[in-house]
Amino acid sequence: MALWNGEDDEDLSLVFQEVRLSRTAKTRQHWARDPITRAFCDLGAYSLFEHHLSGGLPSADVPEMKLFPNMGGEHLMKLAPVVVPDAWLSESLSRQRYVDTWAHHHAYITDLIAYIFRSAPTLRRVKRMTAEFTQAAAELPLAELIREAAQAEIASALDDPVVTLQTFLQAALPRQPKIQEAVRRIEHEMINEWTQLYEVLLAGYGLTLRPGLTARDLAELFDTVIEGVLLRARSGGAVPGTSSGQDVLTTSILVMLPAMCDVPLSELEHRELQHPLL
Repeated sequence: MALWNGEDDEDLSLVFQEVRLSRTAKTRQHWARDPITRAFCDLGAYSLFEHHLSGGLPSADVPEMKLFPNMGGEHLMKLAPVVVPDAWLSESLSRQRYVDTWAHHHAYITDLIAYIFRSAPTLRRVKRMTAEFTQAAAELPLAELIREAAQAEIASALDDPVVTLQTFLQAALPRQPKIQEAVRRIEHEMINEWTQLYEVLLAGYGLTLRPGLTARDLAELFDTVIEGVLLRARSGGAVPGTSSGQDVLTTSILVMLPAMCDVPLSELEHRELQHPLL
């Protein structure tokens, strides 16, 4: 269940908006920041992932297609000893604590969706990846960096349960306003991170974009390809590749980059850093 946890300094009073609705703003903030409140949503996210995406929590009396099965306080209380290693926290996840926190089931589901779709975990993953790519650039020619980065990003996204669950809920509830808003926010923040990386790499490798194009355009184009590759990989069980055996993402970037920059494809194989990365 730790996979669903955020950093300790993450202020979840900005995420949980349905806790203790009848109380003062100060009380609501206190409860939203309480680790027990977060743990209930960790349990809910874990239960959703296991039920819909791994088949680890089958239930004979719940229809398989029900989107939010077993999300009540009673079920979460029984699940806690199985997946929560901290004895005190597990015992604190009682049915009464659940009822005291959320006035009704819909309120909990609303906060659970907000928790799953908060941007902090995704941004931490992307920032970790961009830092690794920047470090690798010191030793790799551009084409090899693209190959390694593309494969690493695909593997990272496919292995991330947060991204997987977000994708599942987005597909299941495509018109849910809060999910639509959250997806737009996450994509905007991710594009900002990728844009900064591409600006640094373009300068470092001495590449100039053709007139009318920006590093953000690259980020938008590459992100669109990544999303398509991930969708096909999840639905088909394998990362799509070309006839050469290279994955589609790598091939797409290597084909698109010369069309957007002043460098031929053949030169990408040998182009090393021209300037220190800032």
